[in-house]
Amino acid sequence: MIRLIWGLVLIVVSRGAILSADAPNSNQINIVLAFADDLGRYASVYADPTDPSPNDVINTPVFDAIAAEGTLFENAFVSVPSCTPSRAALLTGRHFFRNGSHAQLHHPWYGQQMDPWDGVRGMGLALADAGYHIGWSYKMHLSEDRMGGKKRNYVRAGSRFNGFSSNVDSADDTAVAKAELLDEVRQNFRAFLDDRGDEQPFFYWFNPTNTHRPWRQGSGQRLWGLSPDRLRGKMPIFLPDNEVIREDFADYLGEAMAFDEAVGVLIDQLKQSGQWDKTLLVISGDHGAPGFPRGKCNLYDFGTRVPLVMRLPGHIAKGRRIEAPVSLIDLAPTFLALADVDAREAMDGQDLSVAMSPGESTPEMMVRGSVIMGRENHVDEARPGGLPYPMRAIRTRDFLYVINFAPDRWPVAQPPLAAPLQTMVQPPSGKVRGKRSTDRRRMDLDFGPTRDFFVRYEGDDSIAEMWSLGFARRPAEELYDIRRDPDQVKNLAGQPGYADTQAELRAELMATLRGGRDPRVMGDGDAFDLPPYTRGDPQRGRIMAP
Repeated sequence: MIRLIWGLVLIVVSRGAILSADAPNSNQINIVLAFADDLGRYASVYADPTDPSPNDVINTPVFDAIAAEGTLFENAFVSVPSCTPSRAALLTGRHFFRNGSHAQLHHPWYGQQMDPWDGVRGMGLALADAGYHIGWSYKMHLSEDRMGGKKRNYVRAGSRFNGFSSNVDSADDTAVAKAELLDEVRQNFRAFLDDRGDEQPFFYWFNPTNTHRPWRQGSGQRLWGLSPDRLRGKMPIFLPDNEVIREDFADYLGEAMAFDEAVGVLIDQLKQSGQWDKTLLVISGDHGAPGFPRGKCNLYDFGTRVPLVMRLPGHIAKGRRIEAPVSLIDLAPTFLALADVDAREAMDGQDLSVAMSPGESTPEMMVRGSVIMGRENHVDEARPGGLPYPMRAIRTRDFLYVINFAPDRWPVAQPPLAAPLQTMVQPPSGKVRGKRSTDRRRMDLDFGPTRDFFVRYEGDDSIAEMWSLGFARRPAEELYDIRRDPDQVKNLAGQPGYADTQAELRAELMATLRGGRDPRVMGDGDAFDLPPYTRGDPQRGRIMAP
């Protein structure tokens, strides 16, 4: 009943906001956010001759051109390396743990408690209130009403681009197939533009999922000329540098190159419509690489660091690079500031427009310089009883500090990885959700050749250290010196020489979590283990483990 009443209140408020929306202002900027699913920090402009990496191999001319015409962020991070909470944090400008049901994947909410998400409107509706035409194409993965409802999803020409490598690689003529999928992108964007009023500013969110698994094995080389051998010696040191992993990563980079070409289509359409130089273009991704250990679902840079570039003539400096860490929760306040729109809601993010301003001589001093990240549940089946793996972290320019609140749990899945997991969860309905077969067991690691490799060679001495880094239990605290250990594999927590740094970062992180009333650190500390965040026994109020 409480949720019903609250929903009716929101409907009334929303209708009132629509009726009182400001008249369109032809001087307002447009906003296009190109946001690739599961895309980590991979673009050729990030290549560094002193640091061999996959960025030496990938070719992203569109992203690179925007970096030359705008501001590039060297160290941009997500709020949480999981799709739903990452996107919700971006839309609201809030730390993920402040978004209620949208603090975890697929946002289930169990019980009768009022969901904090119900009271959130977010940046998209704030722009709509100010007269903006808003919409998106492809994946949203959060409540679509926060972007105007399903009618605002522009996929009138289809959504085959999301299966880019599968659709192109199976075609008789790959060049023709590529062109057809890029034309789909163009037509969807054109349909969105055609629906806007005369001189109406717009916000378009382009959300392709081709960089999310699965992709076609070997497609990186066949479609993009990305020979896996070119990645030799350039992979993160916690991944085996062999033909299986290199090919898998080359295929991933190929999908990133397809995304880059799609962004080029959006730019071409903006130029044809005369809107290019009054449009804020932003390119980024929702978290790190999927299906690789220590990537997606993890708080190491491989899972949280993403590309980020912004361009808007007259407002954003050309060719600027900002090294200080920023968060994607900073995008909402930045968009609203550049659009001259009142947020009307409290946000945790910082307006980055000052740091990007052409007239700013000390841009590094204008940003916070640290980011807060975390995670709870990704998939229920990863651990017995559907329990989450709770983590929080703070990333500065030089250090990453991580708290694992439940070091007795398995971060990816309870081993052996090849065995099925009996996930016996007792929901209030009394129905038991059960087991999955060995070959389809869900973990906090996506299906694919790399996962298959680690499952097959689990227990093999040749990958023992890498298996441990990816799958073993983790200590309560982790500390990494980014300057000396960019892949973050040498834990310095507890070492005397780093005691002061560890204490300072712990204090700063915990102060931010408490200030934001993170449920994980308020009260008894296990709020995310209980309803409404997870299923549980209504009598005991706790998860039923096997």
